[in-house]
Amino acid sequence: MKRNFAMGAAAIISAALMMSCTSGAGVKVLVENDSELARTNETVELDFSALASEVKGLTEENAVVLDAAGKQIPVQVYTERHGEELLIFQATVPAGETVEYTVTTGEREEYEMLVYSRYVPERADDYAYENNLVAGRIYGPALADPRTFGPDIWLKCTDRLIIDEWYAKADYHHNYGDGMDCYKVANTLGGGALAPYVGNKIILGDNWASQERICNGPVRTKAVFEYAAFDVDGKKVSAVKEISLDANTRFLKTSTWFDAADMQDIPVVLGAVLHDVVARTDGDHYIAFTEKASDTPDPDRDGNISVGLVVDAAEQGVEAGTMDGHAVLKAVAVSGKRFDVWTGSGWSQGGVESPEAWAQMVKDFAYAQAHPLKVTVE
Repeated sequence: MKRNFAMGAAAIISAALMMSCTSGAGVKVLVENDSELARTNETVELDFSALASEVKGLTEENAVVLDAAGKQIPVQVYTERHGEELLIFQATVPAGETVEYTVTTGEREEYEMLVYSRYVPERADDYAYENNLVAGRIYGPALADPRTFGPDIWLKCTDRLIIDEWYAKADYHHNYGDGMDCYKVANTLGGGALAPYVGNKIILGDNWASQERICNGPVRTKAVFEYAAFDVDGKKVSAVKEISLDANTRFLKTSTWFDAADMQDIPVVLGAVLHDVVARTDGDHYIAFTEKASDTPDPDRDGNISVGLVVDAAEQGVEAGTMDGHAVLKAVAVSGKRFDVWTGSGWSQGGVESPEAWAQMVKDFAYAQAHPLKVTVE
């Protein structure tokens, strides 16, 4: 018996499965890629409670996922802040093909941690995050300057998790061989954030007021931040942001809920500050640009930094442009409604060979978001 659920790389199967228990034999999960782009290590989400009703004895501790060859792949079970329990794993599916996975019970292997985040009270309330490709931080209330919605980009040339080492060393503006912080944020949107605008002026909220980590690896880390109300054209607007970073991607997902009692529609931009730009590509729901390292006395030595902005393909009327010193994607958010964006980063000394290669990466990522994988649970 089959049930089909159309879903993206990070969509939820929310309907309850009605088949009888499988006595520990497991259920098959078919992941279909009907797009023209091969998908590698793309995260799939499943409703864990529905799976538990299918697989006898399935628990958070003994749930395993097997690929078509019967080999275990990393799996994670966690509970969202509103109570949904998810099982996630990463699928690799060639263009136009379907790949089979199995969710069953067993002794889970030790998986390498490829994604991690934590609150850093010892460094002025930073909240830092990283995976095997990228790293960054979001500034907290103890930091006097900058005050910004936007994140700082940290550059890596290693697949190791390094943020704890860098904070312990307290010298992360120097490259000891695994990367560095050479990106300037100041009082801007930094490496990319969603913010309201009025006229041609981006309205910056303050640093986060409170934070809560939801989960931590091996497939995903997620955290929620609440922001105090700030003035937007004479009206008070507050915000809640949820960041989610998966292993094996250069793109951080940020979901934002703006709350404005006196406004239904809120003009917003997904923006990233521009420095010494050497290349830029504006596309459908995305912008990719590359610039020289901005926070360093030797930009030539420290190479180029690439930044990517992607707005959910479901959003209408998205327009690329430049505003207030930022590359921006203009859109309209609805008060109280979730708005999803992705921000990416790369480094010429850490896996991004050229501005052209980066532009293609961002274009492919935006295409993948617009053409989600489809999942069938048998």
